[in-house]
Formats: sequence, structure tokens, C-alpha cells
Amino acid sequence: MAYCLWPVTGNAQTNYSLTIGKYMEAQASVKEFSGVVLVANNGGVIYQKAFGYSDREWKIKNTLDSKFEIGSLTKQFTAAAILLLAEQHKLSLNDKLSTYFPGYPKGDSVTIHMLLNHTSGIVSYTSLPRFFALHTLPLAKDSIIGLFKNEPYTFSPGTKWNYSNSGYFLLGCIVEKVSKQSYSDFLKQHILNKASLTNTAVNRIDSVLAFRVKGYSRSENGGLRNAEYFSMEFPFSAGSLISTIQDLYNWENALLKGKIISKEYLSQMTTPYLNHYGYGLSIDTFEHHRQISHSGAIPGFTSYIGDFPNDNISIIILSNNDSPVGAIAEGLTSILFNRPYQMPYTPKEVVINYALLKKYAGKYQIPQPTGATNFELLTESNKLYLKPEGNGDFKMELKPESETKFFFDRDHDQEIEFILDRSGNIVKCYFSNKGAKLEIKRRN
Repeated sequence: MAYCLWPVTGNAQTNYSLTIGKYMEAQASVKEFSGVVLVANNGGVIYQKAFGYSDREWKIKNTLDSKFEIGSLTKQFTAAAILLLAEQHKLSLNDKLSTYFPGYPKGDSVTIHMLLNHTSGIVSYTSLPRFFALHTLPLAKDSIIGLFKNEPYTFSPGTKWNYSNSGYFLLGCIVEKVSKQSYSDFLKQHILNKASLTNTAVNRIDSVLAFRVKGYSRSENGGLRNAEYFSMEFPFSAGSLISTIQDLYNWENALLKGKIISKEYLSQMTTPYLNHYGYGLSIDTFEHHRQISHSGAIPGFTSYIGDFPNDNISIIILSNNDSPVGAIAEGLTSILFNRPYQMPYTPKEVVINYALLKKYAGKYQIPQPTGATNFELLTESNKLYLKPEGNGDFKMELKPESETKFFFDRDHDQEIEFILDRSGNIVKCYFSNKGAKLEIKRRN
């Protein structure tokens, strides 16, 4: 497919729904996106559409009513449940872990606040080698906690940040201990019903569920296969919910407008602590626009929910074939904020004069709000390589699509492009990642 770049600047772009439609159609036709997308602007939905199949074997298509596993988007529901209990004075965010789990190693040093914002230092059970031998089994909660309870802390509680599914698993158990209800029942009674989420629930694989979507993953040969079976006992309060695109839009509106928890606790939930993380939410910026978002992944499914509260913009993406929803969201965000973006296409390697590669060699930086990314471009044996800073001898080959544009051999959706003047000097260069486009600065 031919290369297509849509630069958007100023107020030139006004028909966002049409542009988003073209972008998503390309994601579906070129990158095989399967799932549903919803984009809202100024309080109303401007685009929503379903793509691909909910069941490929029976050729049943996804619809806006399709129910997807949402993975770690579950965490914001768990955080809201904890904050609701705090609001009811049934627990405190300063409570120690040992209050609910007597004898837990270093339990007197870990607070509920640390569990909520991933600063507890408790290792994530999904990172443990033995997890992959057990994740298909319907283990009891105590057995799952036993997998990580006696593992060394990754750091002293409260000093650093590390994403921990274990922390959110423990939070779900705390909800049950305090409320005297199952996590599922408490969520339904106090959270889901409150937001009128009739199509959201803790997922049970053995239940007969209308409009349930099947998940698919990429095989080694590039095709699709049925996603690996995953027992829902494992993700629990860290990632076991199933939902629809409309329910998640309703949830986002209810939560951020203070209809679930008080403004005081919502403020704590959306405060960026270490690593720009709040409680079950990432708090960051895009081109200086405040962004509240989170992504999720579970075998066969990826999910994304993002809100720009000061701009009244929402983006929700659910996929059932492991599509890179975060990168797709960046492309959609770029469209909505009139920033350069790239339409999906499949690059093809061409033959160039390799003497040109020497002019591209050097040290570069990608400035970002969360910290700059440094790397070096170098030439070896008539090939161009990217070597990230601080990764030892690791490097990635860049293949030429033209004399000024190169794509990553291992990921064709990532590219580097050089803009030259008439004398052949580099004027600007860009890094494109699955649609989002960032300017690169040369450091030498």
C-alpha cells in the first residue's frame, strides 16, 4: 500500500469524525484491527464503530454490544471500591496491610495508599516464572497470595514505583474483608448499579454470556490463533472485568463527574504520584493537555480508556486480537488535537545508495513529558542500526523504505524519517510509532 501522511495543523481539520473514520478503516484493513472504538468530543459521541469478528470460526462480527475482557481497566473499578469504603469510614488509606493480613512480611510498612499507586514494592505475581505454569488453574485466593507473599520486595515500601498486579489482588481481598461481600457482589451493588452499567461484570468463563467475544492472539507465522486459556481466579480484582464500549463510556463519565465517589476522593484518585500514576489511573499530558487514562491486556484482548477532562474528549478502544490499542489511541489523539499523524500502511524495503547512511549516523533524543529517550544511529556493513542508550550492545536494524525513511525490521509500525533541505542537510527528523509522530532532536 502506498505511503500516506496526513499532517494536520492549526484549525485546518474540522471534520474529526470523517478523519477518524478513515484512520480506523485503515487500521482495520492494513493492520487487521478487530474490536470496537468510541470517540466523544464536547459531551457527545462523534464516532463509534465495530470491526472484525467476535467469533472468527462462525464468522460472527463484532458489534457495539459485544462484551470484551478489559484486563487492567478493572483496576480503576477496584480503586473506586476502596475509596468508597474509605468514604464510608470503613477503612483508611493509611491502614497497614498487616491490619487485613496479619503476619504478612513487612505488612506494617505497606499502606493501602501504596497498594493503590503501585509503590508498595510487592512483586507482581504475573512476573514470576511459576505463574505461567499455574495460570490456567482455578486456585483459591490464599493459594494465589502464597505465590508472591514470601517473595523479596522489589524495593522498600513507598520509595519507588513498580506496576504490581499483586497489590490490586490484595485490594480486592480487602474489599471482601471489609464489606463482608464478595468482590463481585460489592462491585455490582455499590459501583456498577450506581453508574447504570448493565453490561459490566466480573467475568466467569463457565457462564453463558450473551454477546461474549472470543479472544485471538498472533501465532509465530503471523496468523491468528485462539487466545490462551486464562483462569479468571488469577486476575480477580486486578483484571477480571468484562464490559462493552458504551458501559465504559458511561463509567468514565460517572466516575470523573463525581457520581461514584466524592470529589475529595476523586481528587486523590486522579493525583499523579510516582511515575504519573494515581489510583488505578495514569495521570499525564499530551501536548500539555491533561490526560487521565489506562490500558489493559489479557490473553487475546487489549483495552484502552482515555479522557482529556479540560478538553471534554474521550477515547475508548477494545480489541479481541491483541491490537496495539495504546498506539492507536495516540493516533486518534493526534487527530483530535490537530497534530501530525500517520495513516497505517505496510512499508516495503527498497535499494538505496548506502553511502547516504553515514549522514544519518549520530546521537539523537526524543523529548517527552515523562523523560527524554536517547539513542544512537550507527552504520555497520551497509546497514543502519538504532542502539538505545543504556541497553548494552542491543541494537535494532532499520530498513530503507526510501532514501530518507526507514522502518524497524522487528516492528514495521515504527519508523524514522529524515527531512532534508535542497543541499541534502538534515532539517528535521521524526519517529513514528503506529500512527503517532514525534519529532527527534539531534544531539551532535
